[in-house]
Amino acid sequence: MKKKLLDLLAQKKSAVQAMRDADAKNDQTAFDAAAEKVSNLDTEIARVQAIIAAEEALPTPQPQDGTPIPATGGQPPHNSNDCIHAFAECIRAQLRGDQAAFATNAEIVRKAVRNEDAGALTEGTPASGGLVVPQDIQTTINELRRTLNPLSELFSVENVSALSGSRVVDTHPVAGFTKLAEMGTIARDDKPAFAKIEFKVEDYALIVPVSNDLLDDTDQNLLAYLSGWFAKKGVITENKVLLTLLSALHTNATALASGKELAGIKKLLNVALDPAISLTSSCITNQDGFNYLDTLEDKQGRPLLQPDPTNGTVKMLLSRPVHVVSNAVLPGLAAKTGESATPAKAPIYIGDFAQYATLFRRKALEIAATNIGGNAWVTNSTEVRGIMRLDAKTFDSAAAVCGLLTLPA
Repeated sequence: MKKKLLDLLAQKKSAVQAMRDADAKNDQTAFDAAAEKVSNLDTEIARVQAIIAAEEALPTPQPQDGTPIPATGGQPPHNSNDCIHAFAECIRAQLRGDQAAFATNAEIVRKAVRNEDAGALTEGTPASGGLVVPQDIQTTINELRRTLNPLSELFSVENVSALSGSRVVDTHPVAGFTKLAEMGTIARDDKPAFAKIEFKVEDYALIVPVSNDLLDDTDQNLLAYLSGWFAKKGVITENKVLLTLLSALHTNATALASGKELAGIKKLLNVALDPAISLTSSCITNQDGFNYLDTLEDKQGRPLLQPDPTNGTVKMLLSRPVHVVSNAVLPGLAAKTGESATPAKAPIYIGDFAQYATLFRRKALEIAATNIGGNAWVTNSTEVRGIMRLDAKTFDSAAAVCGLLTLPA
């Protein structure tokens, strides 16, 4: 059984290496296949380890004077035939549910193996050879691949040089000139109206203390890794701020009836949005929403989502690009309280997001480290700090709308 365990561990090592190779080649199919193999091997390894642990936990019968009782008639089983027979009896007893017979024959097998291994060098026992067996230990930091979905690419971004400020927007005229009779008085019934949009930059920051002993002893460029780690947190921070603005659209969200999603989305584009906004619109939804849209077809049996002819990795919805955000970043909307039967909803935001809101950046992500200031000096550590200053404001609340897709249960 121990040999089988070693064989399984060797197979797992090979499968893990296959995962690394597939990741390096960006081969998702090969990566998934190798990952599935590792998962199956982990299950098999756990089963074998459980059997080994159960065998080792079996008690050894002892007489009153403490001398071990021989396994069979006072004679320990030395030949392989006795051991094979006892092992077969263990399997039969397990199938019958006869725990007493299983325990008796398991003890015979255990003693036979122990007698055979006595005085031998084996890798299963550290002092008997296991200490000289090399281990495959790597200190390389393997970063998990996850999409960050930087939403700032879809919104307007301004780099500002002040803590606070404002912008002015006008209200679009909706009425034309008033008809004028000859020599009549010209009307003064309309004039431009302006609104002020104020912003105030806020700080977002984090400090990570790192032991100087760790920095000295690791063979990895830990500070470089932390720089990339902080950069990911910067994207997450901006996404959170922008998603807060998008969540304001939930108040007047339109429920897209099941089976009539296409008609509902067309109405949002053609009626809910101004024609000028509709022309430059795009869509944002999460994985669940994208997956649901990807299963829909029009009346001619064509998929509702079509590939972008200029970029095969992007899908188009009614000629508008669809941006997919992970469920972790953009979760679905839960069922209402007291309506547990109501299916969850996936939001789909449609509009020109650069017109909808602006992200104000006072300072891009700044990463600094010190081993003297703060508490670093007294704790013999290096403190790594990341800080960014930003704000986001809605400019044109009519430039985007929200639809709710009802997901199948």
